[in-house]
Amino acid sequence: MTRTNTWVPLAQWLAILAMSQEHAIKFIWPDSPAVPWAILVGRIAFPLFAGMVAWHLLHNTRHPLRYGCRLLLVGLVAQLPYALVVTPDKLNVCFTLGLGLLAVVLLVRLEERTLQLAAGLTLVMLALAAHPWIEYGLPGLLLVPAFALAFRYPRHTAAALPLLFASILINATPARMVVSLATAVVLLLLANGSLSWRIPVPAIPRPLRLSWYPLHLLVITLATAGITS
Repeated sequence: MTRTNTWVPLAQWLAILAMSQEHAIKFIWPDSPAVPWAILVGRIAFPLFAGMVAWHLLHNTRHPLRYGCRLLLVGLVAQLPYALVVTPDKLNVCFTLGLGLLAVVLLVRLEERTLQLAAGLTLVMLALAAHPWIEYGLPGLLLVPAFALAFRYPRHTAAALPLLFASILINATPARMVVSLATAVVLLLLANGSLSWRIPVPAIPRPLRLSWYPLHLLVITLATAGITS
């Protein structure tokens, strides 16, 4: 497979805009009739983020451990506005993505199959224990590893099966399941070259990418505070 990043800028914009519109409409105008549609459109965001994290892990970073820690740092910064806007009972999606990435890093760095199996079983047990407090739960924690497996073996259908199941299980209603599954399938086809995106899209500057998640939650926090005051 010839590696190409041409689809990544488009995925960045789609993920950020889909997430932002969902959060804005759902939390600033919770009684709006547009809320169900905003949530449905927003279901493309998490698979896009997870797919991009896995892609960058495999192809675009020389420091995967640092990359994972950076995601956790963004999650830490975003946790207070997330608790005020979304829920105080869970860790935000950056922790879901970062922990999934670090699990892949750990398994890849262990060369012996026995150690990989032991580490994998340990990680699964930890995920089962922690998933009630993680956004998207256990399927969410598995999505980055599932994307990494599918991207690593693009010509093996069996390698895509965990991703297809995880992308369905991150949502609770049939319509949202279909949107997430379709998003994951399109990413797979773009990544393996079966689909191509040739229209140039400017990449989001890195400082904006890193700050968007906590900043958009902060803006929504301030907006909802102004509405209720």
